[in-house]
Amino acid sequence: MKFARSAFLAITAASVALPVAAAAQAQRPDLVRIGSTANDSYAEPFYAKDMGFFDRAGLATDVQAFANGAGVTTALGGNALDAGITNGISLANAVEHGLPFQFFAAAGTYNREELALVVAGDSPYHVAKDLNGKTLGTSAIKDANSLHMVAWIDKNGGDSSTVQLVEVPFSAMAATVKRGTIAAAPIAEPALTLAKAQGLRVIGHPMDVYGEHFMVGGWFARTDYIAANLPLMRKLTAAIYQTAQWANTHPEETAAILAKYSKIDLDLVRKMNRSPYGTALTPAMLQPYLDLGYKYKYIGKQLEAGDLIAKL
Repeated sequence: MKFARSAFLAITAASVALPVAAAAQAQRPDLVRIGSTANDSYAEPFYAKDMGFFDRAGLATDVQAFANGAGVTTALGGNALDAGITNGISLANAVEHGLPFQFFAAAGTYNREELALVVAGDSPYHVAKDLNGKTLGTSAIKDANSLHMVAWIDKNGGDSSTVQLVEVPFSAMAATVKRGTIAAAPIAEPALTLAKAQGLRVIGHPMDVYGEHFMVGGWFARTDYIAANLPLMRKLTAAIYQTAQWANTHPEETAAILAKYSKIDLDLVRKMNRSPYGTALTPAMLQPYLDLGYKYKYIGKQLEAGDLIAKL
């Protein structure tokens, strides 16, 4: 799917209103403006801010919560943010459309129990080939969610070319599956824990198609910003990985912070499967996204992970 750079920006811009303070704060050269969404795999900026990791590193930061990843991409493309978190397919699409982005640190990494392909408890669907010819839900027709779902179907004996994908909001996926409007949908935490409690049944873990250890989300910035601020970016990266090491061993404290920013009930956060965070970024943690994205025409050309990772 090809779009002009201007069209791509227009589409993503339509999904979010940028924080009002961003323009004024852009005048402060010492301030790092960070954007992310308040979900588990992307929550490191909120942990680092609340627990003082940025402060102890000597970093002045403005951490902004966005409703979705498209908003973060738009803000970074327009210089309203300096750093943010997104997934590999979104960044590859942005680069292909002319936006000068690179990853510089890993964020959340894979926990296979955080996302699953679910069906109604009494449905006749048990394996991938049972979904042939069926209608499946996804958050967007050409996003990371739909990519790993169709790749999983093919890898496990089904034929993804026979399925029909329809867009369903994350908040409505479980109810839509339960009603039988769609046969299956990929559901992530915390909705996955709730879906299981409501009797929905897991038939697979689609993100297994990328391997056992890969980056679900990564920290990214504009290449010109990285090049102009290398000492700052090294300091920021060190603070991110210190935050990751702390978060990986303090589930109770991170649960309280995540509940605060996401507005998810604290008891639910404690029950759900949680994301581990990366403490290094290698091309192998990104390349599977790019390979499958190209194979299924989610991105228009074969990209090398090393070209999308900044050398700090």
